Amino acid sequence: MGILVMKTRMRTLLFILLLSLVIQSSFAISPDGEALLSFKAAIVRSNGDLLQWKEEDPDPCRWNGVRCDPTKRVISLILPHRKLMGPISPDIGKLNSLNVLDLRYNALYGIIPPELGNCTLLKSM
Repeated sequence: MGILVMKTRMRTLLFILLLSLVIQSSFAISPDGEALLSFKAAIVRSNGDLLQWKEEDPDPCRWNGVRCDPTKRVISLILPHRKLMGPISPDIGKLNSLNVLDLRYNALYGIIPPELGNCTLLKSM
């Protein structure tokens, strides 16, 4: 009888552990979100719109200027006239589902990162 109780407790503990791992991973930020946060970190000044982009928010699809497809991949980053100043982070090249990038009328400087070539779905406007 003691062995049966021990097996049941072990199964319960294992279930709780697996459930907590699933819940924790569902609140982790996506790789696209990490790339956007890297983009934000390189910006030294803006009009404040990027303040809403937070690591604690696992869904970057709700962030200002960001649009996603149904699978939650970032497909457009539209941030014209946001008074962004700084370089463009090379991590923007990790947004490989990106098909629209609009950073017009900002004060971005430096080179266009070669990693942007990884965004093979980008369309010209």
